[in-house]
Amino acid sequence: MYKKIILASKSPRRSELMRMAGFEFEVRSKDVPEDHPADTKAEDIPLFLAKKKASVFLSEMNDDEVVIGADTIVILNGKIYEKPSDREDAIKMISELCGHTHTVVTGVFIASTSKEVGFSEATQVTFNKLSHDEIAYYVDNYKPYDKAGAYACQEWIGAVAIRKLEGDYFNVVGLPINRVYQELKEF
Repeated sequence: MYKKIILASKSPRRSELMRMAGFEFEVRSKDVPEDHPADTKAEDIPLFLAKKKASVFLSEMNDDEVVIGADTIVILNGKIYEKPSDREDAIKMISELCGHTHTVVTGVFIASTSKEVGFSEATQVTFNKLSHDEIAYYVDNYKPYDKAGAYACQEWIGAVAIRKLEGDYFNVVGLPINRVYQELKEF
């Protein structure tokens, strides 16, 4: 494996998953606009953004380094749920997700100076219905403003609202770490 892994993400959850998998790495991030071409399919947006976040480091990397970029979105009936802008937006997002099955898609882009690979992982998540008071409790106590879809499955809401999850649990946390581990072995 490479001597140095760069995680191009400020997400504490992604860092935690990388540590859980036994990786030593350095967190680096640059402010990269999270925009994409208007005609990009919803399922393709996370990989597009992951590549964008990682690619800004390629020109300054050494041959013994590898960079990982990632991005996660939530999709319900074709509507994209990224990070909420404020309390009301978070409550609205969770209210819309309740009682439905949505898709969490994480795109991952891994690159060195000589190789690159990109992939997306999709997980289906079914939420129970929650009352407005339950949703407000979650938002007020957990402040999920830095999370796609305004929730984190490893918090209170995951215990009481997620009725069913099909796919990679860690993908919903923010990084399909099993796939990342396997891909990094190939580098």
